[in-house]
Amino acid sequence: MEDISLKSRYEDVIDPILWPRDRAVVDDGWRPPAGTRIISVDDHGMEEEHLWEKRLTGADKERAPKLWQSEDQRFHLEVDGQSYDIPGLDSALAEGRPGMWDRDQRLADMDAEGIDASLIFHARAMSLVRMKDKDFFTRCIDVYNEWLAEYCAVAPDRLIGVGILPTIYNPDASREYIRKMKDLGIKALQIPSAPKNVGYNAKEMEPMWAAIAESGIPVMFHVGAYLEYSGFGATGANLTKNLGPYRPLWSLLAFSGILERHPGLNVVFCEGGIGWVPWTLQDADRVYRSYGTELKPKLKELPSYYFKRQCYVAFMHDDVGLKQAKDYDLTDNILWSCDYPHGESIFGESRSEIRKIFEMFGDEEAKKIVGGTAARLWNL
Repeated sequence: MEDISLKSRYEDVIDPILWPRDRAVVDDGWRPPAGTRIISVDDHGMEEEHLWEKRLTGADKERAPKLWQSEDQRFHLEVDGQSYDIPGLDSALAEGRPGMWDRDQRLADMDAEGIDASLIFHARAMSLVRMKDKDFFTRCIDVYNEWLAEYCAVAPDRLIGVGILPTIYNPDASREYIRKMKDLGIKALQIPSAPKNVGYNAKEMEPMWAAIAESGIPVMFHVGAYLEYSGFGATGANLTKNLGPYRPLWSLLAFSGILERHPGLNVVFCEGGIGWVPWTLQDADRVYRSYGTELKPKLKELPSYYFKRQCYVAFMHDDVGLKQAKDYDLTDNILWSCDYPHGESIFGESRSEIRKIFEMFGDEEAKKIVGGTAARLWNL
Protein backbone atom coordinates (compact mmCIF):
# COMPACT_ATOMS: atom_id res chain seq x y z
CA MET A 1 0.00 0.00 0.00
CA GLU A 2 1.46 3.38 -1.00
CA ASP A 3 2.57 5.36 2.05
CA ILE A 4 3.40 8.65 0.34
CA SER A 5 1.06 10.38 -2.11
CA LEU A 6 2.43 11.11 -5.56
CA LYS A 7 1.76 14.82 -5.08
CA SER A 8 3.68 15.10 -1.81
CA ARG A 9 6.54 12.93 -3.10
CA TYR A 10 7.32 15.06 -6.14
CA GLU A 11 6.04 18.54 -5.34
CA ASP A 12 9.38 19.90 -4.08
CA VAL A 13 11.48 18.51 -6.97
CA ILE A 14 12.33 20.62 -10.01
CA ASP A 15 10.71 19.02 -13.07
CA PRO A 16 10.72 15.58 -11.40
CA ILE A 17 11.13 12.22 -13.13
CA LEU A 18 8.69 9.79 -11.55
CA TRP A 19 9.99 6.75 -9.72
CA PRO A 20 9.74 3.64 -11.94
CA ARG A 21 6.91 2.23 -9.83
CA ASP A 22 4.84 5.33 -10.69
CA ARG A 23 5.72 5.57 -14.39
CA ALA A 24 3.44 4.84 -17.30
CA VAL A 25 4.89 3.62 -20.60
CA VAL A 26 4.79 6.32 -23.26
CA ASP A 27 4.02 5.06 -26.78
CA ASP A 28 3.92 7.71 -29.49
CA GLY A 29 3.20 5.14 -32.19
CA TRP A 30 6.69 5.09 -33.72
CA ARG A 31 8.19 1.70 -34.53
CA PRO A 32 11.74 0.80 -35.62
CA PRO A 33 12.34 -0.46 -39.16
CA ALA A 34 11.63 -4.07 -40.03
CA GLY A 35 14.40 -6.43 -38.98
CA THR A 36 15.33 -4.44 -35.88
CA ARG A 37 15.95 -6.39 -32.71
CA ILE A 38 15.83 -4.42 -29.45
CA ILE A 39 18.11 -5.86 -26.75
CA SER A 40 18.63 -4.12 -23.44
CA VAL A 41 22.02 -5.20 -22.10
CA ASP A 42 21.54 -3.87 -18.58
CA ASP A 43 18.37 -4.60 -16.60
CA HIS A 44 17.81 -5.94 -13.10
CA GLY A 45 15.76 -8.56 -11.31
CA MET A 46 15.23 -9.24 -7.62
CA GLU A 47 16.47 -12.54 -6.28
CA GLU A 48 13.86 -14.94 -4.95
CA GLU A 49 12.73 -14.03 -1.45
CA HIS A 50 14.62 -16.09 1.18
CA LEU A 51 16.76 -17.51 -1.64
CA TRP A 52 19.83 -18.40 0.43
CA GLU A 53 17.88 -19.57 3.46
CA LYS A 54 15.96 -21.99 1.23
CA ARG A 55 18.82 -23.34 -0.85
CA LEU A 56 21.97 -23.41 1.25
CA THR A 57 22.49 -26.60 3.20
CA GLY A 58 24.19 -27.81 6.36
CA ALA A 59 26.07 -25.24 8.44
CA ASP A 60 25.70 -22.72 5.60
CA LYS A 61 21.93 -22.73 6.03
CA GLU A 62 22.23 -21.47 9.60
CA ARG A 63 24.26 -18.43 8.55
CA ALA A 64 22.53 -17.83 5.22
CA PRO A 65 21.99 -14.23 4.03
CA LYS A 66 18.41 -13.18 4.70
CA LEU A 67 16.49 -11.53 1.85
CA TRP A 68 12.86 -10.61 2.37
CA GLN A 69 10.12 -8.24 1.27
CA SER A 70 8.38 -6.32 4.02
CA GLU A 71 4.67 -5.49 4.11
CA ASP A 72 5.32 -2.15 2.38
CA GLN A 73 6.85 -4.12 -0.56
CA ARG A 74 10.39 -2.91 0.18
CA PHE A 75 13.19 -5.47 0.08
CA HIS A 76 15.83 -5.99 2.77
CA LEU A 77 19.07 -7.98 2.94
CA GLU A 78 20.81 -8.95 6.16
CA VAL A 79 24.14 -10.79 6.47
CA ASP A 80 25.53 -11.93 9.81
CA GLY A 81 23.09 -9.63 11.59
CA GLN A 82 24.22 -6.59 9.53
CA SER A 83 21.89 -4.74 7.19
CA TYR A 84 23.09 -4.62 3.59
CA ASP A 85 20.43 -2.10 2.58
CA ILE A 86 21.77 1.14 1.05
CA PRO A 87 21.45 3.92 3.63
CA GLY A 88 19.90 7.20 2.56
CA LEU A 89 17.73 5.79 -0.23
CA ASP A 90 14.22 4.41 -0.22
CA SER A 91 14.65 0.96 -1.77
CA ALA A 92 11.30 1.36 -3.55
CA LEU A 93 12.97 3.89 -5.86
CA ALA A 94 15.04 1.19 -7.57
CA GLU A 95 13.14 -1.95 -6.58
CA GLY A 96 9.52 -0.89 -6.27
CA ARG A 97 8.08 -1.86 -9.65
CA PRO A 98 6.45 -5.32 -9.49
CA GLY A 99 8.34 -6.47 -12.59
CA MET A 100 11.46 -6.40 -10.43
CA TRP A 101 10.29 -9.63 -8.79
CA ASP A 102 7.27 -10.74 -10.88
CA ARG A 103 8.48 -12.37 -14.11
CA ASP A 104 5.12 -12.09 -15.89
CA GLN A 105 4.91 -8.39 -15.12
CA ARG A 106 8.49 -7.93 -16.34
CA LEU A 107 7.68 -9.56 -19.67
CA ALA A 108 4.57 -7.38 -19.97
CA ASP A 109 6.68 -4.27 -19.36
CA MET A 110 9.16 -5.42 -21.99
CA ASP A 111 6.33 -5.88 -24.47
CA ALA A 112 4.98 -2.41 -23.71
CA GLU A 113 8.38 -0.89 -24.45
CA GLY A 114 9.10 -2.99 -27.50
CA ILE A 115 12.08 -4.78 -25.95
CA ASP A 116 12.77 -8.21 -27.43
CA ALA A 117 15.45 -9.45 -25.01
CA SER A 118 16.90 -8.33 -21.71
CA LEU A 119 20.19 -9.09 -19.98
CA ILE A 120 19.32 -9.35 -16.30
CA PHE A 121 21.75 -8.41 -13.55
CA HIS A 122 21.30 -9.13 -9.85
CA ALA A 123 19.54 -6.79 -7.46
CA ARG A 124 21.37 -7.68 -4.23
CA ALA A 125 23.62 -10.69 -4.84
CA MET A 126 26.80 -8.79 -5.76
CA SER A 127 26.70 -6.92 -2.45
CA LEU A 128 27.68 -10.23 -0.82
CA VAL A 129 31.23 -9.53 -2.04
CA ARG A 130 31.55 -7.60 1.24
CA MET A 131 31.41 -10.88 3.19
CA LYS A 132 34.68 -11.70 4.93
CA ASP A 133 34.40 -15.45 4.37
CA LYS A 134 35.20 -15.65 0.65
CA ASP A 135 34.60 -19.40 0.40
CA PHE A 136 31.11 -18.81 1.80
CA PHE A 137 30.69 -15.95 -0.67
CA THR A 138 31.46 -18.37 -3.50
CA ARG A 139 28.86 -20.86 -2.28
CA CYS A 140 26.26 -18.10 -1.97
CA ILE A 141 26.96 -16.91 -5.51
CA ASP A 142 26.73 -20.51 -6.69
CA VAL A 143 23.20 -20.63 -5.30
CA TYR A 144 22.37 -17.36 -7.03
CA ASN A 145 23.65 -18.53 -10.41
CA GLU A 146 21.67 -21.76 -10.22
CA TRP A 147 18.50 -19.84 -9.33
CA LEU A 148 19.12 -17.29 -12.11
CA ALA A 149 19.40 -20.03 -14.71
CA GLU A 150 16.07 -21.47 -13.57
CA TYR A 151 14.42 -18.03 -13.59
CA CYS A 152 15.47 -17.29 -17.16
CA ALA A 153 14.78 -20.79 -18.53
CA VAL A 154 11.06 -20.01 -18.73
CA ALA A 155 11.73 -17.50 -21.55
CA PRO A 156 15.31 -18.22 -22.67
CA ASP A 157 15.13 -16.12 -25.84
CA ARG A 158 13.97 -13.05 -23.93
CA LEU A 159 15.48 -13.29 -20.44
CA ILE A 160 19.28 -13.58 -20.47
CA GLY A 161 20.74 -13.96 -16.98
CA VAL A 162 24.07 -12.29 -16.19
CA GLY A 163 25.79 -14.79 -13.92
CA ILE A 164 28.38 -13.73 -11.37
CA LEU A 165 31.83 -15.29 -11.71
CA PRO A 166 32.93 -15.74 -8.07
CA THR A 167 36.51 -16.84 -8.76
CA ILE A 168 38.21 -13.46 -8.27
CA TYR A 169 39.45 -14.95 -4.99
CA ASN A 170 40.45 -18.25 -6.62
CA PRO A 171 41.42 -17.45 -10.22
CA ASP A 172 42.67 -20.97 -10.93
CA ALA A 173 39.09 -22.25 -10.57
CA SER A 174 37.76 -19.92 -13.27
CA ARG A 175 37.86 -22.29 -16.22
CA GLU A 176 35.95 -24.99 -14.35
CA TYR A 177 33.39 -22.53 -12.99
CA ILE A 178 32.74 -20.96 -16.39
CA ARG A 179 32.13 -24.46 -17.72
CA LYS A 180 29.50 -24.90 -15.02
CA MET A 181 27.88 -21.58 -15.98
CA LYS A 182 27.66 -22.71 -19.59
CA ASP A 183 26.15 -26.03 -18.51
CA LEU A 184 23.50 -24.05 -16.61
CA GLY A 185 22.72 -22.16 -19.79
CA ILE A 186 24.16 -18.85 -18.58
CA LYS A 187 25.36 -16.80 -21.55
CA ALA A 188 26.64 -13.66 -19.79
CA LEU A 189 28.93 -13.13 -16.83
CA GLN A 190 29.98 -10.35 -14.49
CA ILE A 191 32.80 -9.70 -12.04
CA PRO A 192 32.90 -6.90 -9.44
CA SER A 193 34.04 -3.47 -10.59
CA ALA A 194 35.97 -2.55 -7.46
CA PRO A 195 36.53 -5.52 -5.14
CA LYS A 196 38.64 -4.83 -2.09
CA ASN A 197 42.08 -6.46 -1.87
CA VAL A 198 41.93 -7.77 -5.44
CA GLY A 199 44.38 -6.51 -8.05
CA TYR A 200 43.03 -7.34 -11.47
CA ASN A 201 46.49 -6.68 -12.92
CA ALA A 202 48.22 -9.14 -10.57
CA LYS A 203 49.97 -12.15 -12.11
CA GLU A 204 47.83 -14.56 -10.13
CA MET A 205 44.73 -13.21 -11.93
CA GLU A 206 45.97 -14.35 -15.35
CA PRO A 207 44.17 -17.74 -15.23
CA MET A 208 40.88 -15.91 -14.78
CA TRP A 209 41.44 -13.57 -17.73
CA ALA A 210 42.59 -16.47 -19.90
CA ALA A 211 39.55 -18.56 -18.97
CA ILE A 212 37.13 -15.72 -19.74
CA ALA A 213 38.82 -15.00 -23.07
CA GLU A 214 38.76 -18.69 -24.04
CA SER A 215 35.08 -18.98 -23.13
CA GLY A 216 34.03 -16.42 -25.73
CA ILE A 217 31.72 -14.81 -23.17
CA PRO A 218 32.22 -11.05 -22.69
CA VAL A 219 33.03 -10.02 -19.13
CA MET A 220 30.71 -7.33 -17.79
CA PHE A 221 31.29 -4.65 -15.21
CA HIS A 222 28.46 -2.77 -13.55
CA VAL A 223 28.44 0.35 -11.41
CA GLY A 224 27.91 -0.18 -7.70
CA ALA A 225 26.69 1.70 -4.66
CA TYR A 226 29.89 2.98 -3.05
CA LEU A 227 29.35 5.46 -0.22
CA GLU A 228 32.42 7.69 -0.23
CA TYR A 229 30.76 10.87 1.03
CA SER A 230 28.55 11.60 4.05
CA GLY A 231 26.60 14.59 5.31
CA PHE A 232 24.86 17.29 3.30
CA GLY A 233 24.74 16.50 -0.41
CA ALA A 234 26.24 13.06 0.08
CA THR A 235 23.46 11.09 -1.62
CA GLY A 236 23.64 13.15 -4.81
CA ALA A 237 27.44 13.20 -4.80
CA ASN A 238 27.68 9.44 -4.27
CA LEU A 239 25.13 8.67 -6.99
CA THR A 240 26.83 10.97 -9.50
CA LYS A 241 30.26 9.48 -8.72
CA ASN A 242 28.96 5.93 -8.91
CA LEU A 243 27.55 6.52 -12.38
CA GLY A 244 31.01 7.39 -13.72
CA PRO A 245 33.55 4.90 -12.34
CA TYR A 246 35.20 3.37 -15.38
CA ARG A 247 38.06 5.67 -16.36
CA PRO A 248 40.55 4.09 -13.89
CA LEU A 249 39.28 0.53 -14.34
CA TRP A 250 39.58 0.56 -18.12
CA SER A 251 42.98 2.26 -17.86
CA LEU A 252 44.24 -0.56 -15.66
CA LEU A 253 43.07 -3.20 -18.13
CA ALA A 254 44.76 -1.35 -20.98
CA PHE A 255 48.06 -0.23 -19.43
CA SER A 256 48.62 -3.57 -17.65
CA GLY A 257 48.50 -5.37 -21.01
CA ILE A 258 45.52 -7.54 -20.07
CA LEU A 259 43.64 -6.51 -23.20
CA GLU A 260 46.72 -6.94 -25.39
CA ARG A 261 47.61 -10.38 -24.03
CA HIS A 262 44.04 -11.64 -24.43
CA PRO A 263 42.75 -10.39 -27.79
CA GLY A 264 39.72 -12.66 -27.46
CA LEU A 265 38.66 -10.91 -24.25
CA ASN A 266 35.66 -8.64 -24.74
CA VAL A 267 34.81 -6.22 -21.92
CA VAL A 268 31.49 -4.44 -21.37
CA PHE A 269 31.11 -1.46 -19.04
CA CYS A 270 27.48 -1.01 -18.01
CA GLU A 271 25.60 2.06 -16.80
CA GLY A 272 28.55 4.42 -17.07
CA GLY A 273 27.39 5.98 -20.33
CA ILE A 274 29.50 6.91 -23.34
CA GLY A 275 30.77 10.38 -22.51
CA TRP A 276 33.78 9.23 -20.49
CA VAL A 277 35.24 7.27 -23.39
CA PRO A 278 36.59 9.89 -25.86
CA TRP A 279 38.41 12.00 -23.30
CA THR A 280 39.73 8.90 -21.52
CA LEU A 281 41.13 7.48 -24.76
CA GLN A 282 42.60 10.87 -25.64
CA ASP A 283 44.31 11.17 -22.25
CA ALA A 284 45.47 7.53 -22.14
CA ASP A 285 47.17 7.84 -25.53
CA ARG A 286 48.84 11.07 -24.45
CA VAL A 287 50.01 9.48 -21.20
CA TYR A 288 51.50 6.53 -23.08
CA ARG A 289 53.37 8.75 -25.51
CA SER A 290 54.53 11.19 -22.83
CA TYR A 291 55.54 8.66 -20.17
CA GLY A 292 56.32 5.70 -22.42
CA THR A 293 59.93 5.43 -21.25
CA GLU A 294 58.68 4.77 -17.70
CA LEU A 295 55.70 2.52 -18.36
CA LYS A 296 55.70 -1.26 -18.03
CA PRO A 297 54.71 -3.33 -19.87
CA LYS A 298 55.35 -1.81 -23.25
CA LEU A 299 52.31 -2.00 -25.52
CA LYS A 300 52.44 -2.73 -29.24
CA GLU A 301 49.63 -0.22 -29.89
CA LEU A 302 48.29 2.88 -28.21
CA PRO A 303 45.74 2.21 -25.41
CA SER A 304 42.83 3.50 -27.51
CA TYR A 305 43.44 0.70 -30.03
CA TYR A 306 42.53 -1.94 -27.44
CA PHE A 307 39.35 -0.16 -26.47
CA LYS A 308 38.14 -0.02 -30.05
CA ARG A 309 39.11 -3.65 -30.63
CA GLN A 310 37.66 -5.22 -27.48
CA CYS A 311 35.59 -2.88 -25.31
CA TYR A 312 31.96 -1.80 -25.22
CA VAL A 313 29.94 0.66 -23.16
CA ALA A 314 26.24 0.55 -22.35
CA PHE A 315 24.15 3.70 -22.06
CA MET A 316 20.53 4.57 -21.36
CA HIS A 317 20.18 8.32 -21.93
CA ASP A 318 23.36 10.04 -23.07
CA ASP A 319 22.81 12.75 -25.66
CA VAL A 320 26.34 14.12 -25.22
CA GLY A 321 27.89 10.66 -25.46
CA LEU A 322 25.95 9.76 -28.59
CA LYS A 323 27.24 12.86 -30.37
CA GLN A 324 30.78 12.01 -29.31
CA ALA A 325 30.40 8.39 -30.41
CA LYS A 326 29.45 9.59 -33.85
CA ASP A 327 32.29 12.14 -34.01
CA TYR A 328 34.96 9.73 -32.72
CA ASP A 329 33.93 6.60 -34.65
CA LEU A 330 32.77 4.63 -31.61
CA THR A 331 29.42 3.40 -32.88
CA ASP A 332 30.65 -0.20 -33.03
CA ASN A 333 31.48 -0.01 -29.33
CA ILE A 334 28.18 1.17 -27.85
CA LEU A 335 25.24 -0.85 -26.57
CA TRP A 336 21.75 0.27 -25.59
CA SER A 337 20.08 -0.47 -22.27
CA CYS A 338 16.93 0.43 -20.36
CA ASP A 339 18.29 -0.30 -16.85
CA TYR A 340 14.87 -1.59 -15.81
CA PRO A 341 13.58 -0.74 -13.24
CA HIS A 342 16.11 1.56 -11.52
CA GLY A 343 15.48 5.20 -10.72
CA GLU A 344 17.92 6.50 -13.34
CA SER A 345 16.53 4.10 -15.95
CA ILE A 346 14.67 5.20 -19.06
CA PHE A 347 11.86 2.76 -18.38
CA GLY A 348 8.65 4.31 -19.67
CA GLU A 349 10.37 6.21 -22.48
CA SER A 350 12.46 3.54 -24.18
CA ARG A 351 10.68 3.92 -27.49
CA SER A 352 11.41 7.65 -27.70
CA GLU A 353 15.07 7.10 -26.78
CA ILE A 354 15.42 4.39 -29.42
CA ARG A 355 13.73 6.63 -31.99
CA LYS A 356 16.33 9.31 -31.22
CA ILE A 357 19.12 6.84 -32.01
CA PHE A 358 17.61 6.00 -35.39
CA GLU A 359 17.19 9.67 -36.25
CA MET A 360 20.80 10.41 -35.30
CA PHE A 361 22.61 7.41 -36.84
CA GLY A 362 20.38 6.09 -39.61
CA ASP A 363 18.85 2.63 -39.85
CA GLU A 364 21.87 0.37 -40.25
CA GLU A 365 24.05 1.90 -37.55
CA ALA A 366 21.10 2.26 -35.17
CA LYS A 367 20.14 -1.39 -35.62
CA LYS A 368 23.61 -2.37 -34.39
CA ILE A 369 23.45 -0.03 -31.40
CA VAL A 370 20.02 -1.09 -30.14
CA GLY A 371 20.53 -4.81 -30.50
CA GLY A 372 22.67 -6.05 -33.36
CA THR A 373 26.01 -5.73 -31.59
CA ALA A 374 24.59 -7.34 -28.44
CA ALA A 375 23.22 -10.27 -30.46
CA ARG A 376 26.66 -10.81 -31.93
CA LEU A 377 28.53 -10.54 -28.62
CA TRP A 378 26.31 -12.99 -26.74
CA ASN A 379 25.25 -15.19 -29.66
CA LEU A 380 21.61 -14.37 -29.04
